[in-house]
Amino acid sequence: MKMDRTRIIFVAIIAFGLLATCGIISFNLINSRLDSDVVEVTSIPSETPVSGNNGQPSQETVNLDSPEPIWGPDYDPNDGLPAYVCGADAFGSYFTLQQMQMAGLDVENGFHLGIVPFDLTDEYTVTEDQRTALLDAGQWDCLLTTLDSVALSSPGVITAIVDESAGADQLWGRDIETINDLEGKRITFSQGSVGEYFVYYTLNMAQLSPRSQVTLVPQDTVADAVAAFNDGQADVVSGWEPDIYDAEQSGGEPLLSSEQLRIVMDVIVTSRQTISEDPDLVQNFHNAWFAALKKQVEDFDTAAAQIAQWGNNDWSYVYPESASDDLTLWLENVAQADLGDNAFVMRDTRPILQRLEIARRVWAASDVPVPNDNIEDLVNSGFVLRAASQPSLQPLADPVNDTFSISPQLDVGGISTDAAATLAVLPCRTFTFLPESTELTLESRRILDSCVVPTLSQSIGLFLRVRGSSAWPANDPPWTEADILEVAEGRAQSVVDYLVSQGIDPARFIVEATLPPEDHWNTDDPNIQAQDRFVELTLVTAGR
Repeated sequence: MKMDRTRIIFVAIIAFGLLATCGIISFNLINSRLDSDVVEVTSIPSETPVSGNNGQPSQETVNLDSPEPIWGPDYDPNDGLPAYVCGADAFGSYFTLQQMQMAGLDVENGFHLGIVPFDLTDEYTVTEDQRTALLDAGQWDCLLTTLDSVALSSPGVITAIVDESAGADQLWGRDIETINDLEGKRITFSQGSVGEYFVYYTLNMAQLSPRSQVTLVPQDTVADAVAAFNDGQADVVSGWEPDIYDAEQSGGEPLLSSEQLRIVMDVIVTSRQTISEDPDLVQNFHNAWFAALKKQVEDFDTAAAQIAQWGNNDWSYVYPESASDDLTLWLENVAQADLGDNAFVMRDTRPILQRLEIARRVWAASDVPVPNDNIEDLVNSGFVLRAASQPSLQPLADPVNDTFSISPQLDVGGISTDAAATLAVLPCRTFTFLPESTELTLESRRILDSCVVPTLSQSIGLFLRVRGSSAWPANDPPWTEADILEVAEGRAQSVVDYLVSQGIDPARFIVEATLPPEDHWNTDDPNIQAQDRFVELTLVTAGR
């Protein structure tokens, strides 16, 4: 029987559809198999991609094999308590972890604290990239590190402030008077560390390019950096105590420290996975941390003895026979943040968010890739605020160094400018004013926002000498010295007034006025007049 034409066409369409469907299914199966093969070929056991911008992986991989944590004397893996693992360097304010273990405050708060002490032995050598990757992967619950490191890699969330470096981080050099003199110099530091950030921030203040105006000599550790400096491979070294003091062996002298430039802040960074999976455990850890801090300030000798009893004294430099003195030496140049300081910061996180933004700008200006995630997602204030609501955790004494401050309204009481020393002449010195006025233009305000405000907002030992200068144009009758000085001082004061409006304490300014060179007086030359219209800004250090 012959099929009519319509039925033939219908059957052909159905057949074609079935063929197309089979082809698509076959293609997907083959493609899926190819993808599976690729994953099998490229997967690397115990390694994870390094996070790049907005969490996108780069081509490099980092070893995720963590050293075995050190547990406290009360550790019992069979008692049902959860483990909480934290990585930390040998640093005085970080030893609160060791105190927590030895005092049994971890068990008292329902968990076992495991500490990964960096560089304790070769087994505990953990690179900066490994540290952030292990936290980012959730293998560690917390990492004690610097805020600039968080800004650079976003490995977790800042949940508490540990301290503000108040002299522990330093820049040393030979035959260098001010940071302006860093141009053309060779600078060494521990790569990826806060020492590198300290270099970039200092260069940024003087508006010197790390790419073309200095030579960077990165090293693996701060000890290696100091050794390179002493061997004559560098003119400047950035590092932290106690290693940095060895720079004196080759004639090095301190140029700048975090006592003047409060840009280094240590923080507790908590794994996002731990926060998501067990927020109560995270809260218990923070309760134990602040309980240990309370005991430390109220009974310092006992806390120091417990840190010494933890052992590994050649790593901590806290020895049983001199524990209190040793711990005091660690903490003198560290402004610890107690529970009250933490609560102040976490009730209004804008200052700490600003520091994160500044850190990212500094890294980016040095051609270091930074994430483009939301800065506000890097701070979780809840754990501190819940701890602060518990009266039993409130300290009744002060830390060894009680100068912690994150506000631009810094305490300058007791600081004298009589023996002020020049640190740097800032490169921003030409500001435009509205016609026939001492009022700054919008563009001049923007220059001050980038050139001055960040530095003064984060420095406790820096003052700003503001020296105004005015042209001396020809006039009939001629202008007097008093007339010119009045305009010059008015312009300097205008700069100060704007900076004060941005939250900088007015007590931190030294206002001066100067006359142009005598051969520039009573001139009609617009080029000469332009040379004499400036406000010079000089950072000066002062001591308590």
